[in-house]
Amino acid sequence: MVYPHTYRTEHSETRTTNAVYGEYYEARNSKKIKVQPELLKVLQYVDSNRNQFLDDLAEIVQFKSISGRYKYRHEVQKTIHFTENWLNRLNMKYECFNIGHYDLEGHKIRIPSVILASLGHDSKKKTVAVYLHLDVPEPDYSKWQSDPWTLTSKNKKYYGCGTSCGKGPVMMWFHVIQAFQGSNIDLPVNIKLIIEFMNHENSMGLSAFLPTRVQDFFYDVYNVVVCESEWLGEKHPCLCYGCVGLLHFELSITKTEHSKSDIKEDMRKILAQLVDDQEHILIRNFGEYVEQITPDEEKVYERIKDFDADDIRDSLPDFKKNWDKVKLLMSFWRLPSLYLHEMLECTCEKKDSSKIKAMFTIKIVPRQVVDKVEKITKNHVKNVTKELQLENEVECELVASKRPWFENFQLPCYNAAKRAYMQIYKEDPSLIREARAREAVTILDRVLEKSIVMMPLSCKGSNPGEVDENISTRNYYEGTKVIAAYLFQIATIQD
Repeated sequence: MVYPHTYRTEHSETRTTNAVYGEYYEARNSKKIKVQPELLKVLQYVDSNRNQFLDDLAEIVQFKSISGRYKYRHEVQKTIHFTENWLNRLNMKYECFNIGHYDLEGHKIRIPSVILASLGHDSKKKTVAVYLHLDVPEPDYSKWQSDPWTLTSKNKKYYGCGTSCGKGPVMMWFHVIQAFQGSNIDLPVNIKLIIEFMNHENSMGLSAFLPTRVQDFFYDVYNVVVCESEWLGEKHPCLCYGCVGLLHFELSITKTEHSKSDIKEDMRKILAQLVDDQEHILIRNFGEYVEQITPDEEKVYERIKDFDADDIRDSLPDFKKNWDKVKLLMSFWRLPSLYLHEMLECTCEKKDSSKIKAMFTIKIVPRQVVDKVEKITKNHVKNVTKELQLENEVECELVASKRPWFENFQLPCYNAAKRAYMQIYKEDPSLIREARAREAVTILDRVLEKSIVMMPLSCKGSNPGEVDENISTRNYYEGTKVIAAYLFQIATIQD
């Protein structure tokens, strides 16, 4: 893969005209976009109700909405009832849907309901669909500095399970609607909410359920908003427009009766043919569908704030230590990679030394297809086995996969989000991607076929879904304002 900036000159840059980017880039230079009078009233309502909004967050944090453990199933149900009460308070029309059953720790139970809610049905307004979730992973209590189920304020941050990922964004959306209603201002758009409780269980059941409502509930949706991810730093906001896909493979070697070779040595030989010590993937034709990097694309990475390569340089392997910001970020988000896990041997009482396993994970990027990558990877392992003339039985299986996601950040809905961040934070948001896979986003992308804007509302260090999860005081209230500003900006888009 060629990085254009490694040979770029002042005469070889690609320059994009203002005709493409529009008024947003003119406003970006001044770092100031006028706040509409009605938006100002909404922002004032948020500031006037900060204490109540904080109490609401504290209340929802108390629910142990862990859908991955059987003993918390009743807590999940309590969270659903809590959500229904809020939807009734906001005069939203909603319906809870049973989307099937699943096996959980030996019990067959119902998958927590998916809630579809709507507010407004004005055909003259755009309709924004919002994906939200309220489940959380089970916290490791021994590592938390505070009670995960009690909202704790410390160092201008609010700590609690779900504050950054799930519960916090849900309350922020509820508060935006409340602010419009409390200010006697009509919502500038129609809103439709998708609220699930299985996000941390790979959104089980969602991909089968959503297609059943595409023709009615989602028929008039303009775009989708997802409030996930986090900023790269603590000061500058970010917009996310893509994430990688992941394929998890299991490679196993079984000793055959007439083989004289060591299965561990066979495994090392095969793994050495997957990736080299410079992290180059050795699978034949693997990079065939990876899109070529362009100078314009590099400019997006160059403008990213709050990332300093020097901060992580000491932790990098020797061959990466002299890489600059653009090359490092692209290696995380933009280019595929292959990671080898440890070899797994039998640890049972009657140790079986006739079989060994190894796991490896392949990160894929947009334009790469899961099925295609699976096929060429398996064929590569098969060909390597023949070339090495291995006598033991070799098997390669795909055990789990998630598709990548990518959105065109030059779309009007992204420019609307940029303008909203500039109105509230007075900062041009960095355009970022993620080095992780998001099942819910890829489901929404495939099923609804609408543009998706991922709007991170919390800053670096918020630890979404992890130990000491938190949201800063600034992000909790200013993030609520950003959502309100975004609704006004979407409403002004001309079709």
